[in-house]
Amino acid sequence: MNPQRLIEKFLHWTLPNELKGSVLSDLAGECCCLAEQTSLKAYYWYTRQALLTSLQFLTKTKRGLIIFLLGIIVFVSMTSMTMLMSGEIMMFVNVPSFLIVIPPALILTFAGSSKQSRNNAFGVLFSEDLNLSREELITAKQLFTTFGNMNMLMGRIGVIIGAIAIASNIEAKVFSQIFGPVFAV
Repeated sequence: MNPQRLIEKFLHWTLPNELKGSVLSDLAGECCCLAEQTSLKAYYWYTRQALLTSLQFLTKTKRGLIIFLLGIIVFVSMTSMTMLMSGEIMMFVNVPSFLIVIPPALILTFAGSSKQSRNNAFGVLFSEDLNLSREELITAKQLFTTFGNMNMLMGRIGVIIGAIAIASNIEAKVFSQIFGPVFAV
């Protein structure tokens, strides 16, 4: 009987490298022995053992990922709660700014990198089993640095466009009274 692939992948992902081979082979061997008696019992036993073992090692091997996800959840929930409490949520949605910043930054970052470096960069995010050289890791880091810098640059361009749009709708008499506080914000 073949153990469930998804559960086996999850177990493989959570186990420390030094335990992967022995734990996976022990569970598969015991599952095969139980499968000779009843396959349903072996299936449930393997699923239960694999999940319990995975959860035991998850906090030890993936602590950084868990803290990162917890931080993202707290940040998004606190930001959403603040937005909801301050009024209508649509006043915080600014599609033109998003369109000025993100797509051009993605296009310029992808245009300045090779397909292999993009694959390596996203592979580093989602897989610990990649065996990349130091140069490939530096290239992956440079890709994300370039994307971040391009976002900052496009954001600055968006601020300039916004300032021009604000200034073009203000009369010359009250320009200094209005533009100062608006520009400060």
